[in-house]
Amino acid sequence: MQLRDGLGTLASGTAELRDGLSDGVDQIPASTPDLRSLQADTIADPVKVSSDKVASAEDYGAGLAPFFAALSAWIGIYALFLIVKPISRRAITALHSPIRITLAGWLTPASLGAVQMVGLMGILAITLGFTFDNPIGTLGVMVFASATFAAIILALNVWLGSVGQFLGLVLMVLQLVTAGGTFPWQTLPAPLAALHHVLPLGYVVDAMRQLMYGGDLSRAGWDLAVLGIWLVGALLLAMIGVTRMTHRRTLRDLQPSLIG
Repeated sequence: MQLRDGLGTLASGTAELRDGLSDGVDQIPASTPDLRSLQADTIADPVKVSSDKVASAEDYGAGLAPFFAALSAWIGIYALFLIVKPISRRAITALHSPIRITLAGWLTPASLGAVQMVGLMGILAITLGFTFDNPIGTLGVMVFASATFAAIILALNVWLGSVGQFLGLVLMVLQLVTAGGTFPWQTLPAPLAALHHVLPLGYVVDAMRQLMYGGDLSRAGWDLAVLGIWLVGALLLAMIGVTRMTHRRTLRDLQPSLIG
């Protein structure tokens, strides 16, 4: 009985296998010359890679120009604050408005920084011969970046004095790594990559690239908005520091230097 039932099952299974193999054979595509050519192409190049670009620099020098221009803006402002006195002690002693004192301490290096950026733009465009898709916009970013850096270093000087000036140098070194000017910032370790999204130099580099190479203007607008936050925040912080100075005067403040 069991043998008879097993033979019946074997017969039905064999018929099912036969029908399946027949259907499989029917589904195999005919081996035509065109099909064989496509199969050969797939075997020879199984993965196809395509890339798109929004904009590109004309050469290696032009590719690095935004980074070094942004870095020059920071160095120029840093050097100016080694020469220009950040805040007038005489103005503090005279109890002038903290807003007026802060703006006076910021406008001088910001104006000199703007002159530096105009000169740098001339060097990039005339001496080095780089082309700019949007030269006016690029110059505007450079001047705005210089003014922002002036506000940041002013705030550091107001609150921390010579220590703040030194911290300005430390910030510059950090931004050499995190700005993404010489290599992609995405390759940085997580802590440094996080700093890229916070520190201002990377936004200056990105905005200049968008305007210099003819990239995405909306990204440049976002970069400028972040720089604006840095500018306003640093000026407000400097004003608070100046207000604190006017309420905590020392004997040195009461008898300031004639040039202070």
